[in-house]
Amino acid sequence: ARAPERRACPADIMVSIAMGEGDERSALLPETTGESARASAHEGGVGVGNGFNRWASGKRVAMIAVGAILGVCGLVGGYMHSTMPGVAPKEGDPDFRRLPPVDFDDKTLLIVVGLPFSGTSALEGLLGTSGVITDLCKSDTWQCENTVLLERMGFINENVHCDPEDVTAAEFAYAYKDFANKWWDMSKPVLMDKTPNMLCRHRFVRDAAAALGVSVKFVVLTHHPFSWNSESHPFNEEYYAENLAHAVDILEDPSVDALQVRYEDMAWNMDAVIESVKAFVPAVTNLDPWHSSLSDDSKGDRGMGVSEYFQQEPLEWIEKDLEPETYAMLCQLGYNEDGECAASAGASESPSGYVDDMEYDR
Repeated sequence: ARAPERRACPADIMVSIAMGEGDERSALLPETTGESARASAHEGGVGVGNGFNRWASGKRVAMIAVGAILGVCGLVGGYMHSTMPGVAPKEGDPDFRRLPPVDFDDKTLLIVVGLPFSGTSALEGLLGTSGVITDLCKSDTWQCENTVLLERMGFINENVHCDPEDVTAAEFAYAYKDFANKWWDMSKPVLMDKTPNMLCRHRFVRDAAAALGVSVKFVVLTHHPFSWNSESHPFNEEYYAENLAHAVDILEDPSVDALQVRYEDMAWNMDAVIESVKAFVPAVTNLDPWHSSLSDDSKGDRGMGVSEYFQQEPLEWIEKDLEPETYAMLCQLGYNEDGECAASAGASESPSGYVDDMEYDR
């Protein structure tokens, strides 16, 4: 590991961070998995002493994230991004601390992502039946997504689907605090943002959640090409593979808590989906696949329960010719019912750690 890095703070606190070589996680991040960043605080004018050090160490919190709670080191703005390799700040990044206060204690930010038009709204409607999850439907945006809200704030350009460089962590922190003040029902423990194009932005969201002091979980919907048979949104392998790479990135990132949900399981193995969600989000104790939480004002046509939908429109499995690279990513995601691993480029055996423990009853 490289030597601790010291950065000047405008307050009387010096912060030391030590991370492993090649660690691309932001120093802003309170870690949940992976190798812990070592942090130490030196007693200063605000009275941070050994007791606080023991608390930070026990919480496995990178000290810069602790600084967010104390309001030091200018975490929102240029300082916020100074230790985020590959994440450049924008001039004029907003400061969420200027918004009305929000109590994020005991809240979980639940980010639902997937390829656009791949079934994320159906999953959103299912999750919302839990009664403990609040969504952005009150904002009256398309499918209760955040895209228009971020456009109105000037954080993204109109019709941008997935540009990982457009929204900074500071902007996400500002947006989520604004959503908490305006759109989410803060009496509920789980705050959901279902927006497919967030698929390529998970590290920004992770760091924004750290700054706000709220835990964050990602639900990633994957959709196999053989079950993608929409006439209105036909399968396009180039577009699919580009987005699938982002799904792999999230699910293989040890710095975030993520759950994979297969679209096919919502049709053929709903009980497994429900149990996995309940285990992943303990606040969820019940889900009703025969109903949807999406209201009429969600400006979409996804108000039908998932099970009712698949009862009327049985899911078809139609084989397609795919590039080896696409097969390789499907194999990484655990798909191997049709020989995806063997069909991947140069693959003679399943990747390390892959376990084929489920067969579809289709």
